[in-house]
Amino acid sequence: MKKYILVAALLISTGVFAQTQDSLLRRQMELEREFNPTLQDANKINSLPSVPQPTVTKANTGYSSWAGRTTPPLEIAIPQPTDIMTDIPFSLKKGYISLGAGNYANIDGALGYRLIENEKSSLAFNFLHNSSNGDVDYVQDGDPATNKAFFMDNLGQLRYGHLLNAFRLNLKAAYSHSAFNYYGNTFGHERFFNNENQTLGVLNLGLGVESNPSDFINYRGSVNFKNFSTKYGSTLSGAGLKGNHIDAMLGLDKPFQDGGSRVGVDGKFLGVFYNEGLDDFMLLSANPYIGFEGLNWKARLGADLIFQMLGGTKFRVAPNVELELNVTEHSSLYAVVKGGIHDNTYLNVMKESRYIAPMTPVKSSFSIVDIEAGAKIGEVSGFRFDVFGGFKKTDDEHFWILNGRDLIGGDGLGDFKEVLMPVYANLSRSHIGGMIQSNIWAPLDISLRLTKNFYGVKDARYAETALTDAKAYNKPGFETDIRATFEAMSNLKFTLNYYFAGDRWTYFERANVKMGNINDLNFGAVYHINDSFAINLKANNLLFQKYDIWYGYPAQDFNAMGGFTFMF
Repeated sequence: MKKYILVAALLISTGVFAQTQDSLLRRQMELEREFNPTLQDANKINSLPSVPQPTVTKANTGYSSWAGRTTPPLEIAIPQPTDIMTDIPFSLKKGYISLGAGNYANIDGALGYRLIENEKSSLAFNFLHNSSNGDVDYVQDGDPATNKAFFMDNLGQLRYGHLLNAFRLNLKAAYSHSAFNYYGNTFGHERFFNNENQTLGVLNLGLGVESNPSDFINYRGSVNFKNFSTKYGSTLSGAGLKGNHIDAMLGLDKPFQDGGSRVGVDGKFLGVFYNEGLDDFMLLSANPYIGFEGLNWKARLGADLIFQMLGGTKFRVAPNVELELNVTEHSSLYAVVKGGIHDNTYLNVMKESRYIAPMTPVKSSFSIVDIEAGAKIGEVSGFRFDVFGGFKKTDDEHFWILNGRDLIGGDGLGDFKEVLMPVYANLSRSHIGGMIQSNIWAPLDISLRLTKNFYGVKDARYAETALTDAKAYNKPGFETDIRATFEAMSNLKFTLNYYFAGDRWTYFERANVKMGNINDLNFGAVYHINDSFAINLKANNLLFQKYDIWYGYPAQDFNAMGGFTFMF
């Protein structure tokens, strides 16, 4: 049991980096992400500690629309044979506190406590803080050549769960507050937003129910309400955006064939209602499906029926199919065929980048088809190989570019705005790639993932102006991700990660501009003094590279952070 308590301590000790990705901008992407720990997470210095008992799930392999790191599908924290069925992968302690700080005035903190936890009820509280306030050098020439990049994110949330005879009830109350400045390069022009701090406050209330497993019928449902507001709008004197964001879903399924197969339907509703300035948005969808499962295969066949209510009702149909075949005990083939509408509501696009121009509506996009298929091969002892590829076709895809000089009609130019604006186009993306992971020497686990992307861009337009020879702006043509974990001792662990993204383009001053490559090398270490106290260190951008995540918005140069975690 001591080993898994130690692993849990490692997980919690690294919580200070839960929202500290490997550059300034990547640190800002996931303030409100849900913590869903896996055994893999114990080997990474980027996850928050667990409050409830964790559920082991597969790692996320979704493609990132911004040029940041994706998580490779590795289950790298496999327990030793002697630990199986004897240890528990979570901490028995109820509370934790962690704090870390580094250059650029980077600060991360976390506080949490399980107020109640028994067989039927759980009540937990946690608070997160993430901030930065340092001068960042521009990649391009500019006057001045640097600017202070400031942001501060705070999130507090209370979660309650109760198991009844027929179902489980889950409640959530949370409030997040973010403050930040638009620090982008003005290329010598006067700042439009003058480094004033924009703010975004979000009150989030959630309710969910899920029936206990039954051979008759299963149900699940949730309602998630968010009230949000910003400080100022399209100008410093203009009123900020306010609104309400409502997500609701209801799902029913009926098992048959001894529970190995099921038929069901999932219904969803999304409504976003703004005070003024943006059009309200409503989306209603139904997903009927039937699922089969055999000895070495499983399939889910369905379709999404979507009603979009914005500027007139639109009806769309998209596939929703998942297939998996276990060829051998350690190898399998899989395919996923999906599609659908991406709503691009205000709160959702703010997760892509907080530096979008205030009061800017983003059109919803529709993926006619999104195919991902591949093979996972694990027959060679100590090695795992993945080969994958896919194709996606999307109408009205958006790409973020630096606004620059406003177009005010004809060839006239208005004020320079240091914010991001969307370019729209019909995009097709094909990709192929592979991954190899090895742990033939137990203390060392290393993986290499390569992805090559091919883009086709048609009907591109910016501010109602058609663009010729348009690119898939800010989307990398080639990506490399290398990760290594070394357990020097039972209480000392090191990580080394490298990410490369090349062949990136943007659009600025009516021309295509080639962006610099991302070369991001990072190092981390965690040392456990005892079961309750640990210290950690993380150093990012060890190659001292200067690169943009979005054109004109650079990442931090070399930065390091150290801290501690105490569990009680």
